[in-house]
Amino acid sequence: MIGEPPTAARPSSPLDPTAVAVMLTARSVPALLQRLGVSAEDGEELLELLPQIAADAELLAAVTEIANLLRTEAGLDAEPAPLGTHADRLNTLQERLRPGQGLLMIAAHLVSTDVVRSWHRARGLSDQQSWQVLSDLGQQMRVHRLTFGELGHHTLAWTAMNWTGRLFWLGRLQFDLHRSGDGHWRIGTHIPATGPLEPAGVEESFDAAGRFFPDHFPDLAERAEGADFGREFVCHSWLVNQELPEIVGPGSNLGSFAARWNIEKTFPASDDAVFFVFNRRPPYDPDQLPRRSRLQRAIIERLRNGRGWQGGKGRLRR
Repeated sequence: MIGEPPTAARPSSPLDPTAVAVMLTARSVPALLQRLGVSAEDGEELLELLPQIAADAELLAAVTEIANLLRTEAGLDAEPAPLGTHADRLNTLQERLRPGQGLLMIAAHLVSTDVVRSWHRARGLSDQQSWQVLSDLGQQMRVHRLTFGELGHHTLAWTAMNWTGRLFWLGRLQFDLHRSGDGHWRIGTHIPATGPLEPAGVEESFDAAGRFFPDHFPDLAERAEGADFGREFVCHSWLVNQELPEIVGPGSNLGSFAARWNIEKTFPASDDAVFFVFNRRPPYDPDQLPRRSRLQRAIIERLRNGRGWQGGKGRLRR
């Protein structure tokens, strides 16, 4: 651990392939998968594949390499592991097991939780809070299955950021710590695809964040953007759209969430909207997308007429 209060956690030594093979085949793996939020369906398939990875020297070496990248550092200024630069190579290796994306990346995440959990402990997170944060790995795997119909993981930049220790899951919403362009600390807001975005749950999450960040990161208050650390939030999302309350109704869950934000900037977000609403990645044909809800119909209309969907960067002060 570095600094007082802690600013970073680093490993005492790198993992070697022998240790990784032991971890991938340990009797405790099913319990680990549960703690990481992996669904029963994904877990059952993974448990068949992990011994095969451990038994193949080249696959095992690749998993060890990525695991050590994920373990390089967790903390305030830790850089996310550049998983995307390794994705094609690992997906090619994965074909020895089955076609698809991200199986070796998943294995690397499974054996690399020690450094980020040490950072969580140093900042006062409970065991339950720490595992809840990391259980987003299973959430990303569920999203992958919804999108591609198979076991895998493709949102690599997101889980790499999580493994730096700056993402926190507080009730319905997730929050991250990041620096603004001038170096001040900001609290970002994220909406995991875990069910209805009910206003009461959203309020509880913001209330929890208002307590969490001053309690666990009091040293950042003087370097934070805004006057009251823990009371100002930003959100960069396809959901931060000024037309959304009108489209789905101002009293709806999504309309209520969108209306909270003072929108400072807009950006093209058609692909994000299609991903989160339809579970599709490009290329896609708007005419082949389902039209069951008002939101789906509105997105398709904007795709077909060339307007596209606009996301926004919003700010909320409480």
